[in-house]
Amino acid sequence: MEAYGKKHGFTTIKKRLMRHEDGSIKHRSFRCEFGGRYVPEKLVDINNHRDRKSKRQQCPWSVNFNCPTNSRTITLTTFNSSHNHALFPAETEEYSSKYRCIPDDVLEEVQFLTKHGNLPITIQRRLLKAKFPTLSVLDCDLANAIQKYKVKSEIMHDASNLLKELIQRKSNELGWFVEFQLDKDNRLTRLFWMSPAQIALWLEYHDVILNDNTAKTNRFNMPLSLFLAVDNNTRSRLVAQALVSDETTDSYKWILECTKNATMVEPLVFVTDADPAADAAIGQIYETTYPVHCIFHISENLPKNTKSKLSNQYEDFVRDFYHCRNSLCEELFYERWSKLTEKYPSVKDYLMRALYPSRQAWARAFTSKIFTAGVQTTSRVEGYNNIIKRELSSSNTLCDLANVLDTRLEREVQWNRFFEYHTLSNCMGITSVSHDLFPEVDKLMSNYLTPHILSAERLEIAQCLYFIASKVESDIIEVIGPKLLLSSDSEIYLCV
Repeated sequence: MEAYGKKHGFTTIKKRLMRHEDGSIKHRSFRCEFGGRYVPEKLVDINNHRDRKSKRQQCPWSVNFNCPTNSRTITLTTFNSSHNHALFPAETEEYSSKYRCIPDDVLEEVQFLTKHGNLPITIQRRLLKAKFPTLSVLDCDLANAIQKYKVKSEIMHDASNLLKELIQRKSNELGWFVEFQLDKDNRLTRLFWMSPAQIALWLEYHDVILNDNTAKTNRFNMPLSLFLAVDNNTRSRLVAQALVSDETTDSYKWILECTKNATMVEPLVFVTDADPAADAAIGQIYETTYPVHCIFHISENLPKNTKSKLSNQYEDFVRDFYHCRNSLCEELFYERWSKLTEKYPSVKDYLMRALYPSRQAWARAFTSKIFTAGVQTTSRVEGYNNIIKRELSSSNTLCDLANVLDTRLEREVQWNRFFEYHTLSNCMGITSVSHDLFPEVDKLMSNYLTPHILSAERLEIAQCLYFIASKVESDIIEVIGPKLLLSSDSEIYLCV
C-alpha cells in the first residue's frame, strides 16, 4: 500500500521502530507522510537556495505500539486518528489485488508487442494508452504480464531446438555448414554456422573480413561472434556467426578453423579489436592473413594506461603518438617512435609492451601497403552489433537470436537488389570527366567495376583537374600539409 500511495498520490504511512538488544522489536510507530514540521537545510549563500515547497504540515495522525521484553503481548499505547488535510483519492479499491486484473484483449496486445516487438514497458504503456484510453494498469502488473510472455515453455530445450533447426536446414539444402561442441554434461558450449549465401559472400569478398564479439544477446550469456565483409557496393555483409561460452584463445582457434573448413579460404586482411586471445589464434590458424588492429580501440586504451602517468603532458603525448602512427614510411615511423619513447619515459613500458610488438597491425607505414578497403576500425561490426542489440536483450533465447540474424540477412539481400537496380537505372548515359578526358581508362573500368565503385572512381579522376603534379627532390620523405604521392620507383610527386 505504501508503494501505491507514493505512485498515485493518496496518503501513505511512515513507520519507525526500535529493537531490543536481542534484535526483537521493542517499539514501532506509524506517522502520516504529511506529519512533522519542515526544517530547511539551506546554505548561507542565497544563490544556492532551491525554491521548493515541503508537503509536511504537522498532521497529527499517529499510532504507537510497544512490546516489552518480558511479555509477548503487543500493546497499542497511543492512537490519533485525525488528519488536518484531505485524503485522496477516496476510492482506493482499484489498487487492491482483487480488482487489479488486466482484460484479455489487453493481454493479447501485450503478448503481441512482447513477442514480435520486444518492446520495453515504457513504450508498451504508451501504445496501450493510445489503443485503450480508459485503461488503468499499474506498472508492476504490466511488468509481470510482459515477463510472463517473455518466458517460454521450451526454454529448457532452447539450445537443442536451435541445433535441430540448423541441422534440418543442412539436410534440406546443400551448402550449409554447421559445427558445434558439447561438454561432458551435453550442454552446448560452441556453435558455428554459415548459410550457402554467406559462404558465397565469403568467397567473393574475403579480401577484408572484420570480426568482433558482443554480449547480452541471449539468456545464457554466450558471446556472439560476428564476421563481416565489405561488398562491391561498400556495404557491410554478415558472412558468418558463432556462439561460444568464453573468449579464450582456444575458442577463437575453433571459430577460425570452422571458417576455413567451411570456405577453404583465409581472409587476406582480418580486422579485430586487438584482443590478445584473438591475435594468438589468428597467428596459428590464418597463416597467410594480414591482421589489422582497430585504431579506435587503441585510442580508447591510451588514456586508461597513460593519462595518470603523464598528467599535464597527456595532450602533447596523444598528438605525438598519432603523428608517429600516421608516418608514411617505416624509416620515419621508427625515428618518431624512438623520439616518442625518449620524450615520455613514464609510459615507455606500456608502449613497448602493448603496442610496439603489434606495430605492423596499426601503424600507417605498414597498413598503407595493403588493401583494406579503407577500413581502419571495427566500427562496421560494432554498428552491426548495435543493430542486433536493438532487437535482442539478455533475456532472449538462442532461437530468438538466430531468427533476428536470419531477418537481418534477408534485409541485406533485399537492399542489395534494390540498390543495384536503382544504381543501374540512374547511371545509364551519364557523361563525366573520365569519359571525356580518359575514354580508354573509363572503358576499362566499366568492364570490371560495379556501378557504385565506378562512380567513386570517376569522382576521384575528376579531382585531377584541381591539382598540378610536380616532381620534387627524392630526399624529401614526407610533407605535412599538402598531399604527398609516392610513385612505384620511389620518385616523389607533390600535388598542389
